[in-house]
Amino acid sequence: MSTLLRTIHLAAVTSTAFCVSLACQQSFASSAPELYPTATASTTPSPTVDPFYQPPSDAVLRQASPGTVLRYRPIVPMASSTKQIAAKAWQLMLRSTDHKGQAVASVATVFLPANAPAKGKKVVAYNPAYDSLTIESAPSYAYVKGGVAGEQGSFQSYLSKGYVVLVSDYEGLKSLWAVGRNSGQGVLDAIRAAESFPELGLSGTSTPVAITGYSGGAIAATWANELYEQYAPELNIRGVAAGGIAVDVRNVARKVNKKLFAGLYFGVVAAYARAYPEINVEALTNANGKAMLEEVGEMSNYTKPNFFKYAYKDLQSYVTVPNILDLPEVKAVIEENRLGQAKPGAPTYLYNGTTDQVMPWEDVQALRTKYCSQGVKVKLSGILGEHILGLVLGAPSAKTYVDDIFSGKVPNDCP
Repeated sequence: MSTLLRTIHLAAVTSTAFCVSLACQQSFASSAPELYPTATASTTPSPTVDPFYQPPSDAVLRQASPGTVLRYRPIVPMASSTKQIAAKAWQLMLRSTDHKGQAVASVATVFLPANAPAKGKKVVAYNPAYDSLTIESAPSYAYVKGGVAGEQGSFQSYLSKGYVVLVSDYEGLKSLWAVGRNSGQGVLDAIRAAESFPELGLSGTSTPVAITGYSGGAIAATWANELYEQYAPELNIRGVAAGGIAVDVRNVARKVNKKLFAGLYFGVVAAYARAYPEINVEALTNANGKAMLEEVGEMSNYTKPNFFKYAYKDLQSYVTVPNILDLPEVKAVIEENRLGQAKPGAPTYLYNGTTDQVMPWEDVQALRTKYCSQGVKVKLSGILGEHILGLVLGAPSAKTYVDDIFSGKVPNDCP
């Protein structure tokens, strides 16, 4: 994290040199969004030094409404290092609100396929599982350099249908992975920004929207749904499809510790240490723990080494207390990030591997029961498989659900 902050500072110092358009020279306080030069794979530097990712001042952010587009630029979107995505695309920097209620900047990418209708466009807010503690793995950067590995088929299926696709860097500029409120509000504000972006030709807040996400992306999708009615009730969200769902981080931690996906647990610990300074990680970790957090703090699903370096490790060997999950301050943070605390604002499709070795199937079943009891229309599918198969096998059913809700059908298997 310290490296990221230093590089962002350097980016601020050098931003004038990179910013070449007349609009770029405008004050951050200008009411008109700033236009930056087109981003391409060959010309775009790392987000740690790219001026586009340097946020405006806190004062400017506080003056802007959530969802306000602060700046934008066209991009040449890439599915891989050699294959371009068949759509027009832009990056938007927008104003959002973090989990502490502070005004922050965030980045999203919008894709307009050639077969999108002139009128009556629909938006899919697609949330890939980028599970990252470094901004260099943010989707906005990945789609300039070569796409989000492992989810191209699902992503492309929505574009091919003619949907406008919105991909939010829902973790924010600080890469606050698995911080529910931060991610959910990031998605909702990205939807607001897309609806106000004239190049997309949307119908404002009446635009029909579906939200999807798997695993880390499901955190963003489900939290957006639970926050929808209180944070962005003006939106027209028709439904949410979420799979591989982390309902309760405490149960996920217990399930993966000392097993293949233990590194994911370590990553969430590092993310919470970053997001919640009230957790005194300096006092709670031993020398190995401090070294682990430093290393994990630069990891993601797509970097090398990635979280699998800590496969089969025991978090308890890195801390100075008998059981870190039992500490009051840790319990409070985990409780804050538990799903099921608010009624979702839109119909919901939940799917999960019945033998998922990361996300407990029982938790997802209990979440469905809770949502049904609140009067939410819910469809639940148990995928015969584990976490990775849940993504592969569940994606087509999520696409079908999105098509259904946009056509007026709302699947519901609540008793």
